[in-house]
Amino acid sequence: MFINAELSQIPITDGRKATRRIVNIAGALREDGSKTAAIVVLDISTGGFKCDTAEPCEEGSEVWLKVAGFEAKRSRVVWVRGNEAGCEFETPLHPSDLEAIVAPAPRKIVKGVFKRV
Repeated sequence: MFINAELSQIPITDGRKATRRIVNIAGALREDGSKTAAIVVLDISTGGFKCDTAEPCEEGSEVWLKVAGFEAKRSRVVWVRGNEAGCEFETPLHPSDLEAIVAPAPRKIVKGVFKRV
C-alpha cells in the first residue's frame, strides 16, 4: 500500500519569546524562606523553563532554579497546572549557558573490560 504524504513544519504561534529545548534534567527549586524541593526540568529556553515538582508552587512567587554546575537562577512562577509549573527567568540565560545545560553528559568509557583470550 502506498500513501502519498507530505511533511511540513508547523510554525510556533503560541507567543513564546524563545525556542524551547525539551530536556529531562534533575534540579532544585527554592522559594525565598523555604526549603529546597527536588524537581525535573522538562523544557528550558533562554527565557524560562517548565518543571515537574511534587511541592506546590504559587503563581507569581519568586523562586530560584538550581541545576548541577550552574549558579542558582532567579525566576518567577508564571503558571501552574497540577504538578507542572512554568517559570520565567528574571534575566535571560546566555545562549552558551543554555547549550551547556542541555548538552548531554560525556560518557565515561571503561577500558580493559573486553579482553581478547
